Amino acid sequence: MSGAFWWVPSVVVLAVVVAAIVFVVTLLRRRTAALRGAETAAAAALAREAAISLVRADDLVESSTDELDFALAQFGEPATREFAAALAASRRQLSEAFALQQKLDDAVPDSAAERDRWNRQIRALAEEAGARLADQERDFDSKRGVEREAPRRLELLRRRLDRTADRLSGGSATIDRLRQSYAEHALAPISGNVERARAALTRAQQAVGAADIRLAEGAAEPVGEQLRAAEHALFQATGLLDAIEAGEDQLHRGFATLGQALTAVTAELTEARTLRDGHEESDTSAELNRAIADAAAVLAELREPTRLSDPAVDLARLETARDGLDVIRSEARNRQLRLQNARTALAGALLTVRSQLTVTHAYIGANRGRIGAAARTRLAEAERQLALALAEADPVVALDTARRAMTHATDADALAHYEAR
Repeated sequence: MSGAFWWVPSVVVLAVVVAAIVFVVTLLRRRTAALRGAETAAAAALAREAAISLVRADDLVESSTDELDFALAQFGEPATREFAAALAASRRQLSEAFALQQKLDDAVPDSAAERDRWNRQIRALAEEAGARLADQERDFDSKRGVEREAPRRLELLRRRLDRTADRLSGGSATIDRLRQSYAEHALAPISGNVERARAALTRAQQAVGAADIRLAEGAAEPVGEQLRAAEHALFQATGLLDAIEAGEDQLHRGFATLGQALTAVTAELTEARTLRDGHEESDTSAELNRAIADAAAVLAELREPTRLSDPAVDLARLETARDGLDVIRSEARNRQLRLQNARTALAGALLTVRSQLTVTHAYIGANRGRIGAAARTRLAEAERQLALALAEADPVVALDTARRAMTHATDADALAHYEAR
């Protein structure tokens, strides 16, 4: 009986081995899944850190741009060169970081290794760009000596606020005055500056008031933030009012330039009419007439007494009409000159071909028995082309015809001499 069941221990051993293999495989799969989960979580955390760093650096670049403008107005260009260079470098790094982020966000599949590498690069670029700007801002904060100079700076700010407030009415009057002469489109860059300056001035006054209260109450909180806000808002208000004055000057200079251009085009129209009336070609005269009519229409519209001017747009329109007139005038002059030159050359060409025909006729007549049909045919064609040239009214066509006559005449002479040898 024991011999009959010898295989039972073998089956048991095999079952144990299979169970051990299943256990090991299951354990390995669980460990692999755990590792993959940990890698996925780490990759997601890295992506979040990169995105946060990118947003933080972008905000810092924007705020540093305003800070640099403010520092430039306060300290001047030499003292802010390092800040400007740092901002430019950080912008370049931020642009590189955004380009990498775009690669992560586009529809092209990326490997896990690529995504991790790009996210690390984004984080490093953003952190370096932000740290550089933070250092510069801290440096300028220390330069200002905000807290030590707060009372004196507040007094200066109050005076500047008063002067800027006085300028608001002047800026409003300037805009009203300009509206009497210029179109709204021409005033668009500065028409809202008074309102924007008033709003900026209000912000500056509120910030100065808040700083005053803190100083009067002996509060422990620093007033640097309020002072910077007031100075920045005042800087904006002053810039907006300055732009009104600069805009007025630019409009007046543009209007003066337009007046000079109108005078020049008027003179050019007179020349174009003279050229049209004396031109020999009717087609060219018609083209000139169309260009003259177009330019004259623009000229009349721009000289309308009640019309509000838009110097930049008006100059562009006038220059377009002027360019069209110049092109036609140039072509007309070239055509007229071509006719004159052709007429001058034609006289010489006719004299030359007649002389050649006389010589060839004489030679063929003297050697009549030895000259064949080829030379005589060329001579006859030369005489025919000469007759056409003499009958042609267009000197350019007549000149070409006379030159063909000369070609046939010289060919006839050459053939005659060849055959008479």
